[in-house]
Amino acid sequence: MKKEYEVLAKKYSLPSFKQINEDFEIEKLERESETLLRSIRKVMMEKIVNSLGFLEMLMNPMNAPRMYINFVNNVSQEDKKRMDKMYSDLGDISVLALSREIDYDERGEAVLVKKISDAWFSLKKDFREILNKIGQPNNNTVKRERSYFG
Repeated sequence: MKKEYEVLAKKYSLPSFKQINEDFEIEKLERESETLLRSIRKVMMEKIVNSLGFLEMLMNPMNAPRMYINFVNNVSQEDKKRMDKMYSDLGDISVLALSREIDYDERGEAVLVKKISDAWFSLKKDFREILNKIGQPNNNTVKRERSYFG
């Protein structure tokens, strides 16, 4: 698969197998395919869709797990803007990927693989910063005591 991908990468100016694999774990495909780029795009979209779901949960935390509540309650305006942009960019890719499900076109798949890779690369820094903030919640928050006012 790696050799077949490298041929396609050269033909369509795609990122290297190593880069795509490090970000999207495409080696888990481990099978021959007549439509390799479609299979790779689908694996890449798993990460995009999972990331969209995670951002959605942070942005609309109605049923967010308790471990994220401290971050959600104290998210800054800058982080809200950052998450909104990330969500928008990933959502655009998700919509583009839906159109690829209708008809197979190797060139179209290659263009989308490149777009997904470029978008993910540009969003990694912001995503990493958001995740770091979630992992180290703001210690300046005031804990509310539960009490009954009757």
